[in-house]
Amino acid sequence: MNNSNRVRWSPRWKARCISRMAVAGVMFACLPLHAQILTRDDLRKQIAIYETASQQAGTAGIPVVQVGRIWSRLGTLYQDAGLYAKADDAFEHAMHLLETPPVDRQALATNIDNLGTLYVELGNVQEGEHAELKALKRREELGLKLELARSWYHLATMYTREHNRRQARAFAQRAADAFLSDPGATPEDEVGSLFVLAFSLCQFHQYPEAIAKLQNALQLIRANYKPDQLPYGMGEFLLGYAEAKNGDRAAAADWMRQGTEIIANQLGERHLASVSVMVVYERFLRQTHQREAARLIEQRLRRVRSEISSDPAFSQRVQTVDVTALF
Repeated sequence: MNNSNRVRWSPRWKARCISRMAVAGVMFACLPLHAQILTRDDLRKQIAIYETASQQAGTAGIPVVQVGRIWSRLGTLYQDAGLYAKADDAFEHAMHLLETPPVDRQALATNIDNLGTLYVELGNVQEGEHAELKALKRREELGLKLELARSWYHLATMYTREHNRRQARAFAQRAADAFLSDPGATPEDEVGSLFVLAFSLCQFHQYPEAIAKLQNALQLIRANYKPDQLPYGMGEFLLGYAEAKNGDRAAAADWMRQGTEIIANQLGERHLASVSVMVVYERFLRQTHQREAARLIEQRLRRVRSEISSDPAFSQRVQTVDVTALF
């Protein structure tokens, strides 16, 4: 991919976000899409390790493809940390390295997929879809069964966000069926595919069916994670959202509150996923006339947006984005 395909931070991009980041899109566009679930501290440590490795790799005689994999992994870590401009740069550098002969076609497909998830997460859907379909085609050619399921999952996530209901449900069902039947799938694969399948069902107003999928996901989560880890937060928040849509606002309130706090604690309040769930939760509180609780969440959002706009860790490109445009 050339520089013309890089993520843009323009007013036009912001306008697209305003119209497209509806509730389903907000959640799924901002879900961390990679297999390993890391805390903020873990992310900092891993980023430091891979930054050092990337700096040393050029002088250590390491094969180019190995260096490319290092940069691709660094890109996923930056993305999960919410450092989107750095992630974009890392993926693009990895692309250049991985396209150098002899080409590792599997690693290249993975990096294209990773870059596609970044585009989708940031609202650049056209480039995201292009990258995701390109990765899917390469994985089909290579016969990579488990990697195919990851492409289906990411496409389902994108189409759910774009309210392309039929495509979203079809890809989500294929991904969930594949992951749940494959002993090589990680818990994150299984849980994530159930999340997106549940939300695709919500788009068809099939809320009881969606709730059942989310309850299945929570069973997997309880078997594999601690109660304060990110999958718990995502599962509880999404279950609360589905319960609210199904009319049980009392149950929804507890699930959404618990999920919001876990997500913010694990990712940090500045992460786009944390901001997004707080926005959705604040709207729910106002709709259910919980004015004081809504006011407190609104205050947190104001503070976080102010911190994001002034934080030098977010590059100039990120600073030019009006965060409120995402909602």
